[in-house]
Amino acid sequence: MPIRMPLLAVLLCCAATAFAAERAPRGMAFEVYIRLEHGMTEGELVHRAGKPDRRTTDRADQALKTYHYLPTRAYPFLTTVSLRSGRIVHIERVRRKPQ
Repeated sequence: MPIRMPLLAVLLCCAATAFAAERAPRGMAFEVYIRLEHGMTEGELVHRAGKPDRRTTDRADQALKTYHYLPTRAYPFLTTVSLRSGRIVHIERVRRKPQ
């Protein structure tokens, strides 16, 4: 059993590191933001901006989703993109302090 404890500790440490790295906000560069357009598809959005830092489904019956790109030191803006039926319907960008 002593051999398993260090192995378990190493695995837990690796998992925690991977989880923390995965959850770190990436933000959105201004060069990406200015190329977003109303009517653009969800696929085009993800292709240009990458996966969002957070994603919420507002109303499943109306296919409303909101993608959030959180502020970072490099990109201190919260960028919110709302989609309806897979198309961009609203884009908002607000200067915020990184968390």
